[in-house]
Amino acid sequence: MGTARISVRDRSGGVTLVELITVIAIIAVLASIAMPSLAAALLNQRLRAAGTDLVSALLIARSEAIKRGAPVEIAPQTPGDWKSGWKVAAVASGEQIDKKDPPGHRVEVTRAPAVVTYERNGRLPVAAVVRFEFSDSEGDPGIRRRCVTLDPSGMPRLVASSCP
Repeated sequence: MGTARISVRDRSGGVTLVELITVIAIIAVLASIAMPSLAAALLNQRLRAAGTDLVSALLIARSEAIKRGAPVEIAPQTPGDWKSGWKVAAVASGEQIDKKDPPGHRVEVTRAPAVVTYERNGRLPVAAVVRFEFSDSEGDPGIRRRCVTLDPSGMPRLVASSCP
């Protein structure tokens, strides 16, 4: 006579619905904790990128002034509003040399002059320190300001702090 075999299911082959829901809940809690710091990191990166873009445009303007032997200026695309982006142009001909798009959401540009002009020798016409400050338009204290300064020789520098 044959013996009957009773098949026992192997229960170690997968996860239960309760385990899956528990893991999803833990991931959701961790993600909600990480989101504010991610938003701050993104805004800090936007400020750093805007400052770097301005330094790049200033270096292009300085280089072009020396190369052309004529004044070159960098000015906001919309007069008086550096948040609209900026352009580099030859003063005499008005030829646009370079153009940068607006710096992005929540990026405020303050302490900026109306226009920066480089003379044919690559220097600023007035021996003064020019400053641009990039900050959070909503004033979040956890966001580091960025300051672009131009020394009297016309060399730009980006610093991760408020302008003095």
